[in-house]
Amino acid sequence: MGKKYFFVFIAALLWACAGSGGPGGESSDNGMGDTPCEECGKQGDIELKITDEKFYREWNDKAFSRLDSNAVVGVFPALKVIAKRPEVCKMCHSFSADALDFDLAHVEDSLFVQAFPKMKRELMLPGMRLPDADSSYLDTLSVMLLKSEFADGHKLEDIAPWVDRDGIEQAFAREVPTKLKNLLNDIASRYELRYMSVPVMLEVAMDPKLGKSGGYTWKIVWSLWDARYGELVFLTYSEFTAATTSRVAPEKEWSVPFAPRLWKMFSTDPSKLENH
Repeated sequence: MGKKYFFVFIAALLWACAGSGGPGGESSDNGMGDTPCEECGKQGDIELKITDEKFYREWNDKAFSRLDSNAVVGVFPALKVIAKRPEVCKMCHSFSADALDFDLAHVEDSLFVQAFPKMKRELMLPGMRLPDADSSYLDTLSVMLLKSEFADGHKLEDIAPWVDRDGIEQAFAREVPTKLKNLLNDIASRYELRYMSVPVMLEVAMDPKLGKSGGYTWKIVWSLWDARYGELVFLTYSEFTAATTSRVAPEKEWSVPFAPRLWKMFSTDPSKLENH
């Protein structure tokens, strides 16, 4: 992770640990700050059992065939983050919308480095690729993207089209509506980007009753766009329940189980995949 990327998100994480929600995100933690968790963060790894999994992915063969590994990709924070937690939760002292976004960004950055080592990644935050003067525009842009019509007439923020396709992996030249295509083109021109990595929606609900030391449920829609051409390169939907099998509570690294699921798309050759 680059130094600028790291320091920007560390600031966000520190803010998150105080119980604050980030711009454009939703959080149900209500700013509640529990006392430090004596049961969290002990030596040892967080061990999780994954159940109730749903997974879907689609890719655009044409967009993949012209993938430029030397191009600039704009790395967006999650457009919509929903962080749910019970009122009494000893393992939730560091849990918030911002902390989730930071954790996901760390996973994304690591995978991008492995999959596209020559691709230049630019963090789409004010003071980074975005000028400070564009801070309010970023919030407006997030809303415009979320409310844009996309699959089957649904808004981009609506997960219904993906939940219904559990277990499907397919090449799909999905037609991007003109309004959304123009918006992607405008972003590409404004910030000199070729690609946009966009976690559309992330919802995580903590549950102290899961497993041996608590757990959580996870839902995400993650996408990569060729903004210059206004096309979807690929999209994946991932949903699962993660329950601890160890004494270490899941008070961090919530995105770790998602990493191999996202890597599945990054590391495969679509030309050799069959729809199923």
